[in-house]
Amino acid sequence: MRSGHRGIIGLGIALILSGAVLNVALPSKAAAAGPFDVYADGTGSATAGPWTGGPIVGNPDPVGPGGPTCPPGCDRTNFTLHAVAGWTNTHVISVTATATFAAGLSGATADIAILDSGFHAIGSTIASTSPASVTVNDLPPGNYIVEVDGDIGDPVDMSYSGTLSVTNATRAPSPPPNLSNAITFSTPTIVDPIHTYGEPDIRVDHHGRVFVSGPTGTGTQRSLWSTSVDGGATWREVAQGPPPTSVSPTPLTQPGGGDTEIAFDRADKQYFADLYALACQRVMTTTNAGASVMENPAGCAPGLGGSDRQWLLVYDPAPGTPHTSAYAGSTPLVYMEYNDVATAPASGSTGPAFWAKSVPDAVPGDPGLSYSSARGTPQKTVFGADGYPAIDQVTGKVFEATFSNQTIKLNIGTPDANGNLTFLDDAPGGTNNLITVANPVDNNGDVANFVVSSMDDARNLWVSWVGRDNGDPSKRQAYVAVASAATNWTIWSQPVQVSQPPSLVNIFPWVKGMGTKGVADVVWYGSYEPAHPGVYPDPSTDLNQVWDVYMGQVTFPVDANGGVQVLNGPAFTPLQVKVTPHHMDYNSACLQGTGCILSQGNRNLADYFEINADANGAATIVYDDMSNGLCQTAPGFTPNGLQVADHCGAALVTVARQNSGPGLLGTSVPTTTYPSSAPLANGVQFNDSTNGNPNGDALFPVIAGGPVASSNVPGMDLLGTSLSLSGGVLTVTNKVLNLSNPAATAATVGASNLQYVTRWQMGNTIYYAMAEYGSSPTCTFVGQPCFYAGAAQTTDLCSVSACDPHAMVYPESGGGPALTGVSETTGSQVTCPPAPTVANPCTITISVNAADVGTPTDTSLLEEVGTYSFSSSHNQAPLTNAQAQADNVPLEIDGVCCFNFNANGLATPVPETPWMPAFIGIGGVLIGAGAALRRRQRLRRLPAMGQ
Repeated sequence: MRSGHRGIIGLGIALILSGAVLNVALPSKAAAAGPFDVYADGTGSATAGPWTGGPIVGNPDPVGPGGPTCPPGCDRTNFTLHAVAGWTNTHVISVTATATFAAGLSGATADIAILDSGFHAIGSTIASTSPASVTVNDLPPGNYIVEVDGDIGDPVDMSYSGTLSVTNATRAPSPPPNLSNAITFSTPTIVDPIHTYGEPDIRVDHHGRVFVSGPTGTGTQRSLWSTSVDGGATWREVAQGPPPTSVSPTPLTQPGGGDTEIAFDRADKQYFADLYALACQRVMTTTNAGASVMENPAGCAPGLGGSDRQWLLVYDPAPGTPHTSAYAGSTPLVYMEYNDVATAPASGSTGPAFWAKSVPDAVPGDPGLSYSSARGTPQKTVFGADGYPAIDQVTGKVFEATFSNQTIKLNIGTPDANGNLTFLDDAPGGTNNLITVANPVDNNGDVANFVVSSMDDARNLWVSWVGRDNGDPSKRQAYVAVASAATNWTIWSQPVQVSQPPSLVNIFPWVKGMGTKGVADVVWYGSYEPAHPGVYPDPSTDLNQVWDVYMGQVTFPVDANGGVQVLNGPAFTPLQVKVTPHHMDYNSACLQGTGCILSQGNRNLADYFEINADANGAATIVYDDMSNGLCQTAPGFTPNGLQVADHCGAALVTVARQNSGPGLLGTSVPTTTYPSSAPLANGVQFNDSTNGNPNGDALFPVIAGGPVASSNVPGMDLLGTSLSLSGGVLTVTNKVLNLSNPAATAATVGASNLQYVTRWQMGNTIYYAMAEYGSSPTCTFVGQPCFYAGAAQTTDLCSVSACDPHAMVYPESGGGPALTGVSETTGSQVTCPPAPTVANPCTITISVNAADVGTPTDTSLLEEVGTYSFSSSHNQAPLTNAQAQADNVPLEIDGVCCFNFNANGLATPVPETPWMPAFIGIGGVLIGAGAALRRRQRLRRLPAMGQ
């Protein structure tokens, strides 16, 4: 009753005070002046006033963000700034508002601000004596407000005389990006040649180390977390518990398997979060790139629960960063935002955004594993759940944008002294206080997926999204918009469409802003139908479409501080490049989250992929390559190729690194940073030292610096790989530091089997050649291994989004006859000198009948050739579903990856043939019925729970 009473009173006050905006005089105030017109281009007066304002009384500072009402003690005057079209292309407009107090008030102070039409302060001067003035530079034409406020403590009512003046300066054109060479990418690298998973994320720390993670699904209760210390060339798994072994590379110590997220502070301490179904978050930290990890002792992080799709942000400003945040606590301050499904409506729709915080080491012994609410007031329905947020290191504010009907809206959270956040929609008026990023936007149909925000070094906020329309797939285009800190992120550019043909239908956008040159990179999955040029295929329907990763780079002009100038769009035509060297997927991609299981939709890609950048501004993109079309064919899995409960396409996690063209720092990326994708010809050896990963990196345990000392294992230490093709025989040559005693090597790594696998992709098939020491029907430890070659296979597991490939298998049976023993006419063998050294190591030679690996010819392109040394407790085949569920799979000890091979040195790719599993019998009926049901019901995406 008391709160209702207050609400009625507050509403009455708001209605009364709104008279100030409507030019209705309050009893104690003179009528508001204006509106005025001022002209920047000489077509009218560049000044306005003087006008008489006040009297105003002291009140708390209401400047930014304001509302449509002007509380007692403030005075507002409207004005319109005019200029001819295109004026701001060549001129920078500055507007100055001045308030001179009446005689006898020289000691009084006031605040003066210029507000945009949404009542947000875009420039202000606080507690100024007479004359008080504020100047806003590079102001676009439009409608604005001058607000003058008295300060508490002033003894008398104040009157003032106000003036406006407009000046121009010649705009210095932004230098164009260095386009001396086109954007290109090096040969993609395989993050994990065994494990597969959708929606991979990627982060780069200040040392250039790269980290990738992703969920393997609620069915496994396990997520994966990998690190690369050589810029993304080779990778090792981070153990979320005991060190990896040959029996269990990722021991299951706590439940997880859902959405994952990674963040860093300035000291490169890493924070990792793993969603366990919809129950809670599991969090971990590491200070040594994953060599040792601290995690929650009981699985679920204290203070977190009932959650879905978590994101992490770290407030940790560098020394010298201007500090305008009210936060007075220690740094780093870690925020976690997630979809609060505990308070979601019963219909299963998205809940409010919940914000939690952790201050590492604030409590002795807690490295950042405990979280508490980051709300200074009881949790309200906060707008923005699911949108990927950003944080400003100057103000400590957090930003989250997402769809709101036919608009993209932005919510901003401002921290108090304790780091608790107050959001725009906490204030009276609720979501009416949100900032409009784009309007109108296409928003009718399945999500495509998250709206993503990114803050660059000049504090420009970039937001990307993909339009959606189930009835008109042509509206599924990728966009980006940007706003600068100079306008408090309230004045946004027009949306820039970055997707262009042949990328016709697009999903899963991500954006990365970096540097101070007004440059951002946007990535997305784009599709088209090769057989029907110009046709826009529905992404959720199998139409023989092909998918690729595309990147669009957009550049805006900037001011002297790097703030983007948004009025007239990008400074240059957005660049678009196809990142993937071959199509990464075929046919449909289900966009209904966990609802995909109801419609038998293929959700192996899950919900997104990401782009980041290295210290040179070079794009570093992680994506899923499903072009292999693999799925398990054992009983119970995809019988006869049907995809009712099980879906083909192993989501092979792959990283592409930009190695030329303009980067995010406004200059060209050094072409020497990453190797070229040009294919290597006969006799050319790829040595891992060219990627900054020399000998001595075959560590066991696999990451140095952990609780158990690591040492190099010479018998697993790969030094290089070369291929040659002659007379129908493909010869794979691997250099290993010392294989003179394989039994001792196996004992060192705790393995019964040592496996040396070279794998590549030709067309849409993954092939391999393997040398293996170990017990099997044909192999024992007798000095020489057995040799195998053929096509890779997968073992499938299941979770809330049906079943899909989880483990790659390089089976001993191969795609053709086993190549056994040194007497084999193809000459497969292992040779070692009497005293192996780096300069004179052991050699594994595997000579394969070309017919057993797809019959490559001199013009065939073998892509992403990589060699890996594995320790294992068993043969590769058959890898049972129980072993895959327990993650009893081969453990990578060393890797050399990746390069392209062509026997004549020419990049002549094998034509890509779309794979389309046959829909027959009852399976085809079920799939068709499921698709029809999806279209009729227009099912809303259920909360994402991993794969």
